[in-house]
Amino acid sequence: MSIERMTSPFDSPIRSHVIASPAASDRSDEGQAGQSPRLEAPSAQVSLTNGNLKKIACSREETVETLSAKVAKLEEQLSRLMQSAPADVSITPKGAAPLSSPAPVHSSPSLAKSGRRRSAFELGNMVDPASWPLEDDAKEEIVSMAATRVVMHQIVLPAEVDSLGICFGGQVLSWIDICAGLAAKTVARGPVVTASVDTVHFLRPCHQGSVAIIAAMVNRVFHSSMEVGVRVEEEDVKTGARHHCCSAYLTFVSVLARPGRDGRPARRMKRVIPTLPTHTEIHDAAERRRRERLHRRALLQNQPETAVPRLQPITHREGSATLAPALQAAEAGAKVKRSVTPAMTLAHMTQLIMPQHANSLGITFGGQVMRWMEQCAYIAASRIGRSGHLLTGSLDSLAFAQPTRVGDIMYVTAQVTGAFGSSMEVMISVCGETPTIGEVFHCGDAYATVVSVDTKGNPVELPFELRPDSPADKLRCAEAAYRRDERLGMRHALLMNEARRPSLDGSLASARHHHERRAY
Repeated sequence: MSIERMTSPFDSPIRSHVIASPAASDRSDEGQAGQSPRLEAPSAQVSLTNGNLKKIACSREETVETLSAKVAKLEEQLSRLMQSAPADVSITPKGAAPLSSPAPVHSSPSLAKSGRRRSAFELGNMVDPASWPLEDDAKEEIVSMAATRVVMHQIVLPAEVDSLGICFGGQVLSWIDICAGLAAKTVARGPVVTASVDTVHFLRPCHQGSVAIIAAMVNRVFHSSMEVGVRVEEEDVKTGARHHCCSAYLTFVSVLARPGRDGRPARRMKRVIPTLPTHTEIHDAAERRRRERLHRRALLQNQPETAVPRLQPITHREGSATLAPALQAAEAGAKVKRSVTPAMTLAHMTQLIMPQHANSLGITFGGQVMRWMEQCAYIAASRIGRSGHLLTGSLDSLAFAQPTRVGDIMYVTAQVTGAFGSSMEVMISVCGETPTIGEVFHCGDAYATVVSVDTKGNPVELPFELRPDSPADKLRCAEAAYRRDERLGMRHALLMNEARRPSLDGSLASARHHHERRAY
């Protein structure tokens, strides 16, 4: 029974409804063959109050069960009278034109089952439809992937670029995290937390004064998590030309999709479905990427030896060194590379989580964590990259093991684990500590690729080479070459698919064609 139909017994007086008798219908058929019957005289009409229905007297003391039983009985009697009448005769209030065939009226089981008392006024007006209990299947909402799209435009400011006028990769990652979080909230209908970030390859940089366009869309929804795809483009304000900077896949977890500790039931997220052929491809690929993430997580949990090469933070322990020994710059024009140990590139950062670093739940933004990770990686890479300018080439997949909150201390540790011509692989480990407890916990690990460039942005050969000496350093550097080959393969595949994947806001192709015709 719909809510609108439930108000009809109170909005329209029952005694004003009349119905044509069968005798009147027969006389009409005899007098006017082939014509539909009509009501000719009030004497041929029978009032519903003439012994057919009883007047309902609603008192304030009646419970909702008693009132609902009377309403159901009234509807049953009215339905029986309607069925006994000819099919082409309608119920017409006095003084009103004949109505079209009325919609069937059904009783509401939810009204009878409700244990909360309601006044007759509340039942008659039904002012709050959202308060009525619904079945679980009725609560599920379905939205298209395009409906979850969120597009942000950011002007690259001087405070967000390096000495070459190139936007920091950590700043771009922070924008990605915020935009993806906004898209995730449209589906979760509540707060979300960044769980992981897949490998991000920076194909082209964003420059100072340009417009960074960040477009995010929910690719697929799982039980309590979802995958969000993000694409970043740069627009030149002088020419209007656009180019693809990077793409990312993030996993968010809905806080309300899981039962609360206080007994709060889980809230079902909206189900996202593809409506375009390109969206169908992305939707199917999201399931494959999820299986790969779960496989990597299972490997890390089943291999305790992966924690051996993890970088340890420097906390407030007395006697601990805070900086690695300084390295001297290589002589100009020297062709022989100096050998250094990875320990000489060790860098540490300590950050206090402030309210501006966290979301509404007090949990640190994933983008903010990645910004600090990039800064620490730059410090470590500068120990052997003496050109004075560094660029982030990529950031490998990152899974946040435990979150940090406002008031916690975050320790970021970085160390170069591989040197290849002009690029370096930097391992980054993040730990947290709650001051009131005093126990350091692990948050996550990642590998970043940092490139040494000159003032024109051209790669510069590194003047140093790594020579690991300790067992831990040898273990960290052992698979650096393999990881580099894997990144290059992923980067090549990404460049090959760039032309096939349009921008999420649908403006990349049009901008290219427009730029070919004329400049802005």
